Amino acid sequence: MRKRNRSNVLLVEILIAVLFFMLSATVLVKVFVTARNMTVRSGVESKAVVDAQNVAESIYAAEDIDALLEGMGFHSSHGSWTLDRGDYTLYVDGSAKPTDAGELWSGTVRAFYKLRNPDAVRAEDEELFSLTCTRYKGVANS
Repeated sequence: MRKRNRSNVLLVEILIAVLFFMLSATVLVKVFVTARNMTVRSGVESKAVVDAQNVAESIYAAEDIDALLEGMGFHSSHGSWTLDRGDYTLYVDGSAKPTDAGELWSGTVRAFYKLRNPDAVRAEDEELFSLTCTRYKGVANS
């Protein structure tokens, strides 16, 4: 009987060790997946920042903002411009205010990160950042 008790205790001890290692492996896999997702997101955010800054600076220097955005590949919809870049989407919206001395265009360039939900078919967007840009076009004195 004593021999049988020792076998059962050894078996229970081995099972506890296996369960401990399975739990440890699960936690480590989750940590590595989270780290990879953070790395991918920061890479996408870096690309989006450079792209949005380029758009904002181009708007600042443009004579015709609508023609510029169309030339850059943006699509217009209800006064807002959209450019899909795969992992992120850029949105530009703004309005021009005429003044006595010229025209002031002010707007925002926003970037949204596309979150992929494996349980659903559609993607959800999360705002990464927003840049404010302004363009003043003065009237030439004659």
